[in-house]
Amino acid sequence: MQNGHLLQPVTFMYEPEIHINEDLMETLTLAERQAWVESSPTKVFDLDEATGQMPVVARVRGLPKIEEKVVVVDNEAYTYDEEVIKKAEAMGKPGLIEIYGKEDSFIFTVESTGAVKASQMVLNAIEVLKQKLDAVRLSEDTVEADDQFGELGAHMRGG
Repeated sequence: MQNGHLLQPVTFMYEPEIHINEDLMETLTLAERQAWVESSPTKVFDLDEATGQMPVVARVRGLPKIEEKVVVVDNEAYTYDEEVIKKAEAMGKPGLIEIYGKEDSFIFTVESTGAVKASQMVLNAIEVLKQKLDAVRLSEDTVEADDQFGELGAHMRGG
């Protein structure tokens, strides 16, 4: 602990896959969209001005129709807190957003105090993992371990 705070130098999370239901989003007013965007504690979403199809009256007057569209600006900033999902439900718009963790892609963050570079900490951790894998590979239960670890077991044997 440092200054009463628990240090978390390493974090892991699945990369979020975020899908906004555009049809439902269009039913929200600009103020509701802004409130929904602001319900995320981190800057994941924003309003983006996009020129939409101009109605006939606007075209005659030469005025473009501006629509504020909600866009994902940083999916990696999402922390799986579900605040935007709760806000959508509170607004009577369940299904406004769907967020899934991609199981084949993750975000691994390593922070350092500066005493050791984060990249060096990762290399040190890989070295320790290699040593531990070698210990498993050389154990008396190698055949049982190979069966348990599948492809990893074959890799540890050098196959």
